[in-house]
Amino acid sequence: MKHVGIIGVGHLGSAVLKGLLTSGYLKAEHISISGGTSGKAQTLAKQLNCHFCASNSELAARSGIVILAVIPRILPEILEEIKPHLKAGTLVISLAASFTLAQFYQYLPANTPIVRAIPNIPSAVCQGMTAISAAPVVSANQLTDAKQLFEAIGKIAIVDEKKLDISSTVAGCSPAYVAVFIEALADAGVLAGLSREEAYLLTTQAVMGTASLLLADNMLPAQLKDQVCSPGGTTIRGVAQLEKWGMRNAVIEAVKASAKIND
Repeated sequence: MKHVGIIGVGHLGSAVLKGLLTSGYLKAEHISISGGTSGKAQTLAKQLNCHFCASNSELAARSGIVILAVIPRILPEILEEIKPHLKAGTLVISLAASFTLAQFYQYLPANTPIVRAIPNIPSAVCQGMTAISAAPVVSANQLTDAKQLFEAIGKIAIVDEKKLDISSTVAGCSPAYVAVFIEALADAGVLAGLSREEAYLLTTQAVMGTASLLLADNMLPAQLKDQVCSPGGTTIRGVAQLEKWGMRNAVIEAVKASAKIND
């Protein structure tokens, strides 16, 4: 088992860390973490029994796989720091959106195996969705290592790098969109007399069950919608209102805004 180092334990980095431990794919002694000056990494390492590294260079030196879970703005500084300490063949996995493979090779040697992997927050409970794109120098075995890492915390999609940004937008931003939808459903339930606790349980489980059924039966969303909508029934009347008020277009516009897509 290769030692995995995670630089950065913000929302996304800690989600991946917790998912890997929850899944049992890695044991705590096989993981090192480092972070900024807030002290969060040291506290989290103590809580989860992982190894805390006082510097990113120390983490790079002891890891066979280095996961960069930091914002793109500080990546150049971190890459310069860890570059002299990466062992030959160390797999570098970046969770940063919008920092391309070409940009990585401005700071790291051309033979460095680099994988861009963009997971989402549900990775913390092993229900994540990760879009993956690998540099040409990544070997089949190294790509397998990356795939197995993220398959342990959810599902994966291997995509061309040019599709990575939109893939990460659809999967990465959608938890926020879905949370807004669940909150709106719950608000409607509270308006009609449900307690807040009852409304959140009913709506959250309904959304999770719907997604699980679609995946389990490889069913198109339209098929499931048609099954629930009886002729002249309550559901189709609700769907008609969603169309009237532009829910479908609102979601499309939200994705376009997040992905900075212009018409």
